[in-house]
Amino acid sequence: MASLAKSTVEMVMEKLLEVLKSDELLAQEIKEFRLSEPIQVVEFPLLYIEFSPSLGEDFSIRSSSLYERRIRLGICVVDRHVEPERADAHVFRLAERICRRVAEDPTLGGLVEDTVIERIIPGYGVLGDHAISQARVQVSCRVMWRA
Repeated sequence: MASLAKSTVEMVMEKLLEVLKSDELLAQEIKEFRLSEPIQVVEFPLLYIEFSPSLGEDFSIRSSSLYERRIRLGICVVDRHVEPERADAHVFRLAERICRRVAEDPTLGGLVEDTVIERIIPGYGVLGDHAISQARVQVSCRVMWRA
């Protein structure tokens, strides 16, 4: 049985995760790197990448067989602490480092035309007696695609 090749979205997500894992400071701080949100979080801080469920992907027609694709991804960093302020401060420091790393390599090693940081979206919650803080760095990757 033949298997499907990796999708463009999958390749971009994997490359983005590889770029972030290669950052020395992020590698020291982040305990777990994932390609999708885990069902059960074990280690904090956690970084995962998700294909944006609300924004997804846009296609712009450039010719009969050439499309410009805008793939929207969320780079999510999550941490917990008994003191909410400490969890917040840590995730926003990590989010800023993520932004710097993405800005240093916007083509993701030549895989995409460019990557644009669109926004950082905070999120908050509670897990047991700990505050949970999340920062979602929303990025848009532009890919030229031949049909």
